[in-house]
Amino acid sequence: MVYHNLNLLSTVLTTRGIKLMSTELVTNLPFSIDEHLSRQTRLRTELKNANLDAILVFAQESHFWLTGYDTGGYVFFQCAVITPDERPIILLTRRPDLVQARQTSTIEDIRIWWDSDDANPAVDLKSILAELGLKNGRVGIELNTHGLTGWNLWRVQNVLNNWCTLVDDEHLIRKLRLIKSPSEIAYTRKAAWILDRSLEAVISASRPGILDSEIKAAYLTSILQDGADMPPNPPLFNSGPRAVYGRGVSEPRRIEPQDQILVEYPVAFRRYNVKTEWTILFGNVDTAHRKMYDVARNTLHHMTEVARPGNTLGEIFDVHAKGLDDGGYKKHRYGATGYSVGCTFSPTSMDAPPMIYSGNSTICAPGMTLFYHVMIGDSDTGYAMGVGHTLLVTEGSPEVLTKLPDDLTVIG
Repeated sequence: MVYHNLNLLSTVLTTRGIKLMSTELVTNLPFSIDEHLSRQTRLRTELKNANLDAILVFAQESHFWLTGYDTGGYVFFQCAVITPDERPIILLTRRPDLVQARQTSTIEDIRIWWDSDDANPAVDLKSILAELGLKNGRVGIELNTHGLTGWNLWRVQNVLNNWCTLVDDEHLIRKLRLIKSPSEIAYTRKAAWILDRSLEAVISASRPGILDSEIKAAYLTSILQDGADMPPNPPLFNSGPRAVYGRGVSEPRRIEPQDQILVEYPVAFRRYNVKTEWTILFGNVDTAHRKMYDVARNTLHHMTEVARPGNTLGEIFDVHAKGLDDGGYKKHRYGATGYSVGCTFSPTSMDAPPMIYSGNSTICAPGMTLFYHVMIGDSDTGYAMGVGHTLLVTEGSPEVLTKLPDDLTVIG
């Protein structure tokens, strides 16, 4: 349940020993109050188990998952301080994010640092930690996040050096987020529905003579009309000789009568991502190109069958490697073949780690959502092929959330 009535929300929070300090109306929580508070309780328990006196939360997806807080302000300096006891979460952020923090989250204590030539929010953060009595304490810090730049980490380390002990959080919150709740899965299913419709739109828009950016526009139009978020990262729509690239490039290219385009893109709904990968060919299909598709599609099928409880992500990669090696593409395969997807903010739709690579011991468990693909960029022939989908690990066979066409798409 999402609370639209401020008095009701205040009552719920008060019964849990939390005082709602804001007079703003909390209107846009992504999950119920109970689910957010339960996640906070789980985190506090993990902090106790890790013997940490607090954690410095810099990842925006952690803020969103824990409290509902939804913003882009993490690109500056933004940190939540959470202790293992029941003291309220304290958020340090800039003034433009104040109202959003009040209206989209359960955070009750919001501190502002102000822009100036000599501003150093790490000093403000130290004051908060001192107020909490954390001098000489063990303080975890989220390091693997785009919400903490090298410059900001340098400032934090310099200010807190010899004052407290900073400890790598070792992806503590990310690990808590790996298994999705029913509410999270519902958002993921909605994103998958939007994605399936967008792939149909992409294929329908594809024809010789147009710019590959026009096909990209069909994707964006479709997902935004269906209520998706803006994608957290630019999509990959690489045509012609650029289809063998593993990343997107700038400047559009016109589709020729004999051509190829490899597409890989995310769709996010309430920040929860799914992804797809597909290849569209134009004109006559060479036997060698068709073989690439057959090998890739067959390998993807066998990889999907391995995504069951008890198997590891490393085993999924081993199936990927065997399929491509046996097909004659060992020279062209990558060192990883997918990753976890979930709640992420710009600049990435990859909720990694974990990634799917050789030897990864992460065990598949019900509630995990994974994107994996088979991508072959043969720089010798110039042919490219990519197929990929998002799946949900269940108690039995995995559920494929994003559908692909039954056969290779060829536009004559």
